[in-house]
Amino acid sequence: MKKINYWHMQMHPDDKSFADTHVYSVLEQRKIIGLGTWDDGEATIDTFRDLMQVNDVVAIKNGSRLIALVQVIGGCYRVTDDTTDIGWIENRRPVRILDWAIEDKNIPQPRGTLARCASDSAETTQIIKQWHSDVSKSFEKRGLPLYV
Repeated sequence: MKKINYWHMQMHPDDKSFADTHVYSVLEQRKIIGLGTWDDGEATIDTFRDLMQVNDVVAIKNGSRLIALVQVIGGCYRVTDDTTDIGWIENRRPVRILDWAIEDKNIPQPRGTLARCASDSAETTQIIKQWHSDVSKSFEKRGLPLYV
């Protein structure tokens, strides 16, 4: 099994209130994560497209508040003709939802659109990995697959 990367990301079109209003339904109904296209965003979009892999685990956040833990289940694709309220999400990846942050869960790294958890000693990484470990134990007990 390939090494799983852990990430944290925000999904909003430069307006954090979008996440409060729409990100739950985007995750639940569309089952995607994604990024728009913006000036100076090329490096972030390239990372999302080229470095994120199937089975990677992503903590979706709004600022420091965690929203959901998802697993990437497919490759990146572009959508440029979506006229709905999520049309700004041009760069997309399909995901399965592993868990929702029902109770308040926060990470100490609130800024940034997309970041890979590069340091195992970082508090943000430890919080996300512990969350995934707890979910994995629940999946194993229920006989659910951990990987796609």
